[in-house]
Amino acid sequence: MNNPDPDDLRKQLESGPLERPGFTSKLQRDIEDAIERKERTKPKVGPVFCFAGIGAVAAALLLFPWGTLHTQSEAAPVADAGLTTAAASVSHSPTPITTALLIGLRTEQEPAEAQSGRSVKPMPYSTYRTMLIAPVRGQLQLTSEGPGILMPYKQNFWKIDSLVHRTKTDEFHYLSAHLADQPAKPEVFPDVESEQLNRTETLLFAGNQYLSIAESEQTLRGNVPYQADRIWVRTLPQLKEGHTIQFYNKPVDKNHVSLADVYGSNANVDSTLASLSSGLRGDLTSQSWTIQREPGRWVGKVAETPRASSTAPDSYVLHDFPRELPEKVVNHDELCCTWSGIQSTWPQATDALTSPLGDMIVIFEKDQLKFYPYGQAPGSAPQLTLDLLPGEKLVMAQWATDHYVEEWIDKVGRFLEPTLSDKLARAAE
Repeated sequence: MNNPDPDDLRKQLESGPLERPGFTSKLQRDIEDAIERKERTKPKVGPVFCFAGIGAVAAALLLFPWGTLHTQSEAAPVADAGLTTAAASVSHSPTPITTALLIGLRTEQEPAEAQSGRSVKPMPYSTYRTMLIAPVRGQLQLTSEGPGILMPYKQNFWKIDSLVHRTKTDEFHYLSAHLADQPAKPEVFPDVESEQLNRTETLLFAGNQYLSIAESEQTLRGNVPYQADRIWVRTLPQLKEGHTIQFYNKPVDKNHVSLADVYGSNANVDSTLASLSSGLRGDLTSQSWTIQREPGRWVGKVAETPRASSTAPDSYVLHDFPRELPEKVVNHDELCCTWSGIQSTWPQATDALTSPLGDMIVIFEKDQLKFYPYGQAPGSAPQLTLDLLPGEKLVMAQWATDHYVEEWIDKVGRFLEPTLSDKLARAAE
């Protein structure tokens, strides 16, 4: 077999996307063979040609798209370790981070002790916080942080707060949506003295317009207890419109988005649900579903609920919905690499995010968030590390690029509390 010419290798590397992702073993062998061939012929050729040949191979190595190293298929996880070693052996600077990340997190809280005279125990509820991580004068920083979920919606920022309303017999933990530059408006819920009621709303996902919300209720009417759980996907305006404050007797809540609404009427959602329903005791409809986080991606889950003829309280069991979520639901949810590739470099990773420009990788590792510039050599220290609260989970990841980075730093700094490091950096400018 003829040894490949280094110039041909370079042409292959510059000709566009590779037919196979990543730094293949064949390509590595070809480069090594080319180097060996040049070494063997060194006494027979002039030094100019010798260095030209080696320079072509070096150029091929430098021009190779190292950003695709971890795009190997799940069927070949063993190759990831070799690719990581190959990447580490190349001397090049990592991609500078120019992207900003607005991240929302949720922490479940244990309820306080029940008030005297109440038979219904308080329910667990969640608290939330939002952080903006952005480059300031070339250095990645936590620029702002504050309670609640701050999210971009159309041309404005909106805030989702978890508020509480208590009476002698009732306790409501509910979500309130409002423009970020306006205060939250507490709601007033009816108080029925003959019943005791606990109700919680939990935000599970926040996109740029869609929200996933779980609702739970415990009621005692006389001596009759009642418990119900529901799960929905709503738009931000639907959340703002108000709340269904009672599950009893299964009142119909039309204030949500169905799977058919998201995927379209021609997507055969009902036929997909029918195929999933085989052997189930409950119903699968397009009405009750959610957006749930799995390692490295958001996925759709459909809720199995009691049949309409059933006397059982509202409840649900989640099942995988075998379709990718539309881009309008999760506008950027792509990893730079396979999940097995992530774990080969960060074995303790539980989740990961990649910026739209491919300049930042965020690794969830135990109780920390670690931020790396893409292309940084494996084993290097992260550019920024932030502590997570115990049990804290991802709710939202929104990205800003180009001129929006500075705009977000300024606006988010008004709606959340700027950090001391950001204040000092701004004062030095």
